[in-house]
Parts: sequence; C-alpha cells; structure tokens
Amino acid sequence: MTAGAPRICVAGVGALGGLLAAMLARTQPHLSVVARGETLRRIRTDGLVLHDGTQTHVVRPPADIRAPDAVQDIIILAAKAHQLPALAETVAHAVDSRTIIVPVVNGVPWWLTAGDGNPLGVARSVVDPHDVLARTFPVPGVVGCVAYAFASSDAPGVVRSLRPPLLLLGDPSCEPAYPPRVRIVEEIFRAAGIGIRLCPEIAREVWSKLAANLATNPLSVVCEADLTTLAASETMRALMGDVLRETIAVGEAYGIAPLKTVEELLGVIIGAGGHTTSMLQDYRGGRSLELPAIGHAVMALAAARGVPTPNAAAMVRIADFKSTQRT
Repeated sequence: MTAGAPRICVAGVGALGGLLAAMLARTQPHLSVVARGETLRRIRTDGLVLHDGTQTHVVRPPADIRAPDAVQDIIILAAKAHQLPALAETVAHAVDSRTIIVPVVNGVPWWLTAGDGNPLGVARSVVDPHDVLARTFPVPGVVGCVAYAFASSDAPGVVRSLRPPLLLLGDPSCEPAYPPRVRIVEEIFRAAGIGIRLCPEIAREVWSKLAANLATNPLSVVCEADLTTLAASETMRALMGDVLRETIAVGEAYGIAPLKTVEELLGVIIGAGGHTTSMLQDYRGGRSLELPAIGHAVMALAAARGVPTPNAAAMVRIADFKSTQRT
C-alpha cells in the first residue's frame, strides 16, 4: 500500500459505482473515477451528486476515461459483467502485484471460474471468453464481493439511494483466515459509512445473490414490473420460487450450497419493496442486459452437470428475445 492515504479508483460510475464513489470520496483524498460520455462530462462540470433521502452530497473526484497513470492501491470494478473486459483496458496500466481488486458485479464472477481444473470453468467462456479478466486481475489480488444496494441513477452523474449499501466481502480461496487485503478494504469501506460483513465462504454468498437475481431480473423484464408488483402475485411468487430452487440445485451440483433457503431468499426479494431491478432499468434505458453472467453462465453450468432448469431457462430466453425487439 502507498504510504499515507491509499490511491483508490472506482471504475464505472453507474448507480452502484456512483454510490460507492460518492461515499468513499468523503474520506479518501486520493480517490478517482473512470467514466465516459455524458457521465464523465457531468462529473467534471457539476460533480458527482448523491441524494441519500435526507441530504444531497456533491463530491468532485478526478474523473477521466482511464485510471490515473500511478499504480493504484485499490481498484473497484463497478460495472455490468459484460462491460468488464472493456473496463479492464482502462485500468490495466494502473494494476501491479500489490493492487487490490474489488469487483462489485452481479452474476457468476470470473474469479469463481478461474484456475486449471476448476469445474466451474465451464462458465468461463461466458464470463471471460478471452481470459482478459484473468490476465488483468489475477485472483490472488481479488477481494470477493457481493453487494446489496438499492440505488438508481436519475441522470448521468446523479445517484439516489435511500439506504446505505451492504457489501459482503471474502477471500475467493475461502481460507479460514482473512488475508490482509480483505481487512484493508473492510476498514476503508467502514470508515466511509458503507455497511460491511465479512464472509468466510464468499462463493456461497455469491450463489445466494445469483439465485435471487436470476429469479427476479429476467422476470422483471418479461413482465415490465418492479419487485413489489411481482411479489404481490401468487403466480409470480411461485415462479420465482421455482427459479430459486433450480438455481440452488445448480450450485449444489458444484458443491456450492447457498446460505439461504428458498423461503429466506423470497423474503429478501419481497422485502426489497418497490425496487426496479437493474436489468429492468437497463431494458427501459435501451442498454444491453446483464443476461450472460446472470443467466447464460448458470445455463452452461446446469447443462454440464445435467441439472434441469426449465423455468430459469425459459425466463432467460424470453428476456433475451424481448431485449432484441426494442425499437
């Protein structure tokens, strides 16, 4: 780590990346962000704006289309999984063997599929088809992360979040003792007011979140409905339960048992209130959907072990088709 305050770069300033950057910027003097297009322009001219329900905060971190030239101590990757290879090109020059990588992404993360002989490598062709992520961000430098945050972006460079995010952190190797990099990230994030829980079995937390995402995100696009609307329907609750069971079965086929039951996961979904899923936000905004990491990767893993996933596969296929029909 750099002597004094660490150099931290948040790469990707959408709703979640913007929320984390805005919170970290208040305690970290050497924080920078990687953005592009109108988001970059707005941050440079008006600052990064966070509405947290009680106050409006404006921070002005250095912003550019690539990370600073200096090697960074921590790089937070906050983008859709399918955007990560392009994002890697914008930060690769600022990564060395000491850089801590915190991927705050949904779906099956590339680090879970890395390594020779890894049975989960079946999904590598979906989440990291050209090994760009594995080469740029070696797993020994990664802090596994699962994010629970209900944030939205009202406009480029403007983020709204009515509650602090909760990040679950862990070592991808799932060793009993947390390595120093996990503790470093924990301390920095806690100081910024970000909720943190350390998890000794981060892969199981990843799969719990993945199951919830697969049960809700494609369905929200197919129905064009928020979580409250879906949860109010007995038929939709039953369908979400079926997808949860199928996704859990896929994880168990690879030795990853989620830490929450189907009933507990449904409770989390129902408790999210009127949240509009990120996939539905992307659908309405005309952006690519995060189906590869959330859906296609699970389908590939299911096929390799012969796990039936009729409901999940149908939802993914319909959402895929619907995304191609937007005018």
